[in-house]
Amino acid sequence: MTPHSQNSKGWIFFSYISFAVALSALLIGAWMTDMTLEMKGFVTMGTLFLTGSTFTLAKTLRDEHEASKFHHKIDEARTEKLLREVERDAA
Repeated sequence: MTPHSQNSKGWIFFSYISFAVALSALLIGAWMTDMTLEMKGFVTMGTLFLTGSTFTLAKTLRDEHEASKFHHKIDEARTEKLLREVERDAA
């Protein structure tokens, strides 16, 4: 990351707390509702699987974005090199 795109410690803390509060509220809400034990288990399992899948999707998208930035930089470097060679040969 460049220094301009780093998140502050406050924002990182807020993100962790927001996630913990949201997940806890959802799970507590599911267990406090008037449902059978099987339904509560199903909702809890679905919540946990959805949360895990969300992390996986976010990581995959971030990795793809980082890879495309890297490949773009390589392509730019190749283009610059070719342009320098063409300018040198033309001179």
